[in-house]
Amino acid sequence: MQLSILKKQLFWGIKVWQLLLFYFVYAIFACQYWLAIYFTSSGNANIWREAIIDYLLLKALLTMPLWWLYFVQLKKKSLISKILMHLFTGPIWVACWFFSYRLIQDLRGSGYLRGDGKWWDVYIPGLVYCLQFSVFHVYDFYLQTQQQKEKEKQLLQAAYNSEVNALKAQIQPHFLFNTLNSISASVPKEMEHTRELIAKLADTFRYSLQASEHEFISLQQELDFTKVTLDLEQERLKKRLQIVYNIDDTLLQTKVPPMLLQPITENAIKHGIAPSMDGGCITISIQKIDGKIHICISDTGVGYDGALNSQLFQKGIGLRNTNMRLEKLYGEKIAIEHNQPSGLKFSFNIPL
Repeated sequence: MQLSILKKQLFWGIKVWQLLLFYFVYAIFACQYWLAIYFTSSGNANIWREAIIDYLLLKALLTMPLWWLYFVQLKKKSLISKILMHLFTGPIWVACWFFSYRLIQDLRGSGYLRGDGKWWDVYIPGLVYCLQFSVFHVYDFYLQTQQQKEKEKQLLQAAYNSEVNALKAQIQPHFLFNTLNSISASVPKEMEHTRELIAKLADTFRYSLQASEHEFISLQQELDFTKVTLDLEQERLKKRLQIVYNIDDTLLQTKVPPMLLQPITENAIKHGIAPSMDGGCITISIQKIDGKIHICISDTGVGYDGALNSQLFQKGIGLRNTNMRLEKLYGEKIAIEHNQPSGLKFSFNIPL
């Protein structure tokens, strides 16, 4: 219970434990400042109030907005860009502290360094600024390194699982195709349509085996496979399933991960179209938007009343795995929205 409280997020992405650690460090600075003045003055200067105002109030509060700026808003900026920005924000931070501290001391009727001594009130805060943000950047680099290692570990595990699954799928592939060919040969000639369906079914198995051997394939191949699976579903659902394609042909040779579209269309049919008495329409749109391939698969099925971006990914392996693959490979996630007049819309981007 206590650990969960410490991990609770407060504001600007800051968690409870981070805020406590932040103020603990500033409390150490305040104590060091107080002790240094106390002992160098042989106990005549007991400025603990000034130490609290200086560090726990002003320096800490002035640092938080900059922490938010550098590590939340500008998180994806390069370190060089951030260092250059520090050359601008550092003097502003020191100036804000300098004049704020003097204002508070004047209101309290207390003193502060004057004359040439005031430059110590520029040097020391500037040094504190450099030290604290150096620590912040080192810690942020450490976190990014750990996240990258975890991502690489997950990708290696996913690659291992894919390899194992591929080996399992290739144990007796010829038996599968020979069986389908035997069934096709036994179908009378007047049932040519049935032969075609069996051939399409064989194509889906063949594509699945071939896809397991390649990390990327052309978008054309992925789309052809998806069309075959939708043809088979259309044969089952008849007029209850309509399909619309809106494809930019210039994107068809782009390399994409295999088995990317089919899990989403399968989900749309299983949970959207099939449960509806009137069926519905599935629309596959692939367009170039803002330098990326924007893929949108929508249906006009029964829809979903629960939370879209959380519970839906827990309902099926295919949709969840597709979302995980996109996140690991491209840092993208599947966005789920309500479609009009009914159903759901699944969309994501792939960098060109």
